[in-house]
Amino acid sequence: MKANLLTGASFIARTIRSGLAMVIPILFIGSVTVLLNGFPVQGYQDFLDSFLGGALRSLIIMLQFTTLGILAIYITIALNISYMKQKGGGKRTVFEFGSLLGCISGFFILVGFFSGEADLSLLSGQGVFSALLAGIAGSALFCRFEKIFVKRKMVFIDGADSEFNAALLVILPFLCVALTFAVGNYLITVCFQVKSLQHLFMKAVDMIFLKMHRSYSSGILFTTLISIMWWFGIHGNNVLNQVAEDMFTAIIPGEIVSKSFIDTFVNMGGTGCLTGLLLALVIFGKRRSTRKLCGMALVPGVFNIGEMLVFGMPVIYNPVMLIPFILAPVLSFSNAYFLTMVGFVPPVTREVVWTTPALMSGYIATGSARGIVVQLLNILISGICYAPFVIRNEKKSSGVFSSGMDRLIGLLKRSEETNQEVVLIESEGNTGRLAKHLASELEASISEARTVSSLFNVENPLLIKYQPQYDSHGKCIGAEALLRWEHKTFGGIYPPLAIKIAGESGILYSLETYIIERSIRESERFRQSFGEDFKLSINVTVSTLFDRRFLDFARAMADRYKLRTGNICLEITEETELAATEETGELLSAIRLFGYTLALDDFSMGHTSLQYLQHNQFDIVKLDGNLVKGMLDNERTRDIIASIVHLSGSLNFRVLAEYVETEKQKEVLEEIGCLLYQGYLFSPAVDSDTLIGLGNGQ
Repeated sequence: MKANLLTGASFIARTIRSGLAMVIPILFIGSVTVLLNGFPVQGYQDFLDSFLGGALRSLIIMLQFTTLGILAIYITIALNISYMKQKGGGKRTVFEFGSLLGCISGFFILVGFFSGEADLSLLSGQGVFSALLAGIAGSALFCRFEKIFVKRKMVFIDGADSEFNAALLVILPFLCVALTFAVGNYLITVCFQVKSLQHLFMKAVDMIFLKMHRSYSSGILFTTLISIMWWFGIHGNNVLNQVAEDMFTAIIPGEIVSKSFIDTFVNMGGTGCLTGLLLALVIFGKRRSTRKLCGMALVPGVFNIGEMLVFGMPVIYNPVMLIPFILAPVLSFSNAYFLTMVGFVPPVTREVVWTTPALMSGYIATGSARGIVVQLLNILISGICYAPFVIRNEKKSSGVFSSGMDRLIGLLKRSEETNQEVVLIESEGNTGRLAKHLASELEASISEARTVSSLFNVENPLLIKYQPQYDSHGKCIGAEALLRWEHKTFGGIYPPLAIKIAGESGILYSLETYIIERSIRESERFRQSFGEDFKLSINVTVSTLFDRRFLDFARAMADRYKLRTGNICLEITEETELAATEETGELLSAIRLFGYTLALDDFSMGHTSLQYLQHNQFDIVKLDGNLVKGMLDNERTRDIIASIVHLSGSLNFRVLAEYVETEKQKEVLEEIGCLLYQGYLFSPAVDSDTLIGLGNGQ
């Protein structure tokens, strides 16, 4: 029972976190419109009022309303999408849409939008509490009612399409969801004499401050509640907006605490004094993804837009970050309150828009440079507060990622064995986060590797190893370039995983062209050692091959390094399903004209494999490794290899066997007529210097 509750809580937390992350663009754009509309420079404000008769300001206000003004609706939609995705939905469009309609209906019922005069403010962040409840509860209710009412056997009406028939089955679940919200909300209105559940929530929050006055205690409570709400994914600033207006908005002479006081000295970088978190991340964040997050969060953070850190870190639903997210604002508030009380800094006497950058806001609000000093002190205090938790979070993330590597590789290997496609970066939980982390790390490694200073840097995590290829006389006639990614945390990354991650994250072209260019450059040294006939093979996927940029790249490499025909061989793996079309033939012909030769990797006797050989585009065929591994125990496998070798004579290509690991395998292959080999019997993949050493001793 306890395990089920924990699982349910984890499911809801993941749903909320994922859903709120979806609305980051809305939050970001909306926050920028607040900044643009209220930036505290009089000349700028005059420009907004006068430019095109105020049309620019009207446009900004319109964008603000269509983002932050209806934020709660966006959140309701995002939570429903997130919930249904977590449940494995997405295959039945009408049912997904029906659940979304149920959630939206529930939201309007819970905020009491149609109970008397419509309150548009409840559609903004002020209604996020109802949005969270409607998005989660509405999705769960719809799924439950669907199981009760919808039979898996569809009943079709003649003349109607499938969407119409499916829509009929949605009627009862949708109706039940709407009725559940309506009845529940009605009971609340009767029992508590309020207009809706949202109004009950607001009334309960207001009652906390009902008998309090402006003081250190009320200010601390207000600040703490906002942080707690934000940690749970509720926009605390908007939820407590009424409290702020009633208690803290006006600046009263003799009173220290005000909304401008809190915005100026506490909410620097966003709720939670996130400028301190950014400082701690810059100093103690070791992972590339952390540094990348800092770069993305820096500019928004200057204007106190903290969503990048809150959702990117993430802070919400992250137990490690809960304590500093509450403690940093409390300490910052206390420090500013004390320094104002003792007269070190003048009281805040001027209202400041919350998007005004720190240091500027400190001077404007107090009219004194000491306001800037207090802000700097608070940034330092909050940074110190966040530092140990950032270090702990980094260690925790590394531990979680390390344990998730086996699961990630397992997913990929099962996909390879079953031929069922899997998208690793869309995996749930830590597995998906690890895949995204690896994608970010790989992208950074490629970027670093492409700089001139690191192209031959042995500490570069992207290494190129070379596995030698031999003929039947024991002469090394070539080598295959193989990527090896040495990650600083995980060590050597399973090579197919690196390629898979690169493909999913859109950086495969960049990775493969880097490998090709570096390998071609190295090949000049190999030919000096082995002779001009030495052939270097480099893998290329079909997606890169057909990239519109690749043909120009291949031509540029051939011109720059003055390729002789036969020096560089591009290996195309059959598993990537190269289409045997006229377009493919023209592309391969163009590449061969530049001086490249072409190899077909993992060749077997399938119909598709044979199609590739019709137009004599391939110079080398590399046998499927499973054929080589199984030929000693299976006479038919030997016959298949013999047939391929026989074809090579009439179709004018050469056959190379990979995974040759024993003398017996070599002997059998030689008897069949396969005279080119690659495998551990001869050598594993080695670095360039070792390969050159083999050539010098040959």
